Amino acid sequence: MQQFDIQNTTLGKVVSTPDKYDASLLFSIPRQENRLHYDIEASNLPFLGFDVWNCYEFSFLTNNGLPVSRVLKLIYASDSEFLVESKSLKIYLNAFNMDTFGETIAEAEKRVVLIISNDLNKLLKTEVKVLIFDAESLVEIAFPKFENAELSNMIPSKELESIIFTHFNESPELIKSQVTGIQNHYRFRSDLLRSNCRVTNQPDWGDLYVEITTLHLIDFTSIMQYLVSFRKENHFHEEVVEMIYKRFYDKFNPKELMVAAMYTRRGGIDINPIRASNIQLLDEVLISSNCRVAKTIRQ
Repeated sequence: MQQFDIQNTTLGKVVSTPDKYDASLLFSIPRQENRLHYDIEASNLPFLGFDVWNCYEFSFLTNNGLPVSRVLKLIYASDSEFLVESKSLKIYLNAFNMDTFGETIAEAEKRVVLIISNDLNKLLKTEVKVLIFDAESLVEIAFPKFENAELSNMIPSKELESIIFTHFNESPELIKSQVTGIQNHYRFRSDLLRSNCRVTNQPDWGDLYVEITTLHLIDFTSIMQYLVSFRKENHFHEEVVEMIYKRFYDKFNPKELMVAAMYTRRGGIDINPIRASNIQLLDEVLISSNCRVAKTIRQ
């Protein structure tokens, strides 16, 4: 497998915005590079899932120069060999801004969706759903079952305030639990997830969602310490979610497991990876083709 060279991408570089559509602006990244470090084999993935991208700054012109502003939702499976590099996608989408695509709004919408779908399918060598929404489109909240499942509320206040945080690079040894004789079901979310871009070192903030059924009695304090240990990690969003999934998978030997994150938007795009042991655990709204996803407080 050829070594991925991040220097060949547009990440961390000053790039001018093109004013004409150009498919060559897109760049892909192989998933396997990071997975190798966590014993995640492409031929035997311990999860299924999707990467969901919401692109809020997308516009194009009709043939008479009328600007049309829309929101795009991109969905593709986690078993694809590649993911799309975010800055290249931003520049690629910006290239539509001053180009014309049809006599009517409906015609132009149809054409840009087809173009983007074909380009991303070819780039990533997988099926990419490209959905387009306007201001009147249905908006739904993802992960509604997690509304009252804040991780910090599962730890007594005095204990929470006495925790000493000293690990700021991913430290799986922090995770603690005890094996019981019964299946324990947990569902929690946390807004403490923070890592950094692998190239620019700029901070990435995410809301993490975890659902797990396991014979282990989980120490929530240790989970909080583990999540905080990502603060100096440099990884892409998809990699962080898979790292957490694999650590929980190895530690808790779960009957069922789901890990997802909804990240703060950067450059008008937010990335929301979700990984699960079975399809029933996937959030229907996040991966739905029929609605936009409501933004979190950070997005």
